[in-house]
Amino acid sequence: MLSGYSKAKAEERMLPLDFLTFLQNSPVIAAFRDIKGFSIQGLSHTNVLFILGGTIFDLPEIVEQARRYEKLVLVDIDLIKGIGKDALGIRFLAKESKIDGIITTRSNLIKSAQKEGLISIQRIFVLDSESLDGALSVIEKSNPDALEVLPGLILPKIMKKIRTITSIPVIAGGLITDEEEIHKILDSGAIGISTSSPHLLSAISAQG
Repeated sequence: MLSGYSKAKAEERMLPLDFLTFLQNSPVIAAFRDIKGFSIQGLSHTNVLFILGGTIFDLPEIVEQARRYEKLVLVDIDLIKGIGKDALGIRFLAKESKIDGIITTRSNLIKSAQKEGLISIQRIFVLDSESLDGALSVIEKSNPDALEVLPGLILPKIMKKIRTITSIPVIAGGLITDEEEIHKILDSGAIGISTSSPHLLSAISAQG
């Protein structure tokens, strides 16, 4: 549990500042693709959850568990089923599902999310230098709260270039297989890494 984080606060949607503070305290984000049997018990040193699968009907139970354990819930609106990939879909997620934020590759959804008070993370896939240049050009215009780079393993090699364009907080996700890689990524300037790997989440929890 985070000190000073009251139960009343847990009922409110977090703002980006809380998101950054949570990651400073624990930079490893638990990413869930398989929602069946979803449980966050045992993830005491993970404060942020990425929901990368399931349907709109799974969210009430996920959010209820997250509130109970004082964690933030961010949903990949591109991947979750049963919700429109537009401003109205974002409004539903904010008002009815009570999530804390979204992850998306679609720059047009970033402003809609921010308008609804949601944390907005824009995900980019870096295949080569050209794709990185194109993604950074889009990021300059959309101005999300954070940027997620996939595959995260390459982030130490490209962070310097990212920082010549933007100071937006950066998260790494994908192809991260051990704790040494996590440390290298964080040392390069990332604020967090996302992983669905049980052994990495277990290792981080065990360190606490």
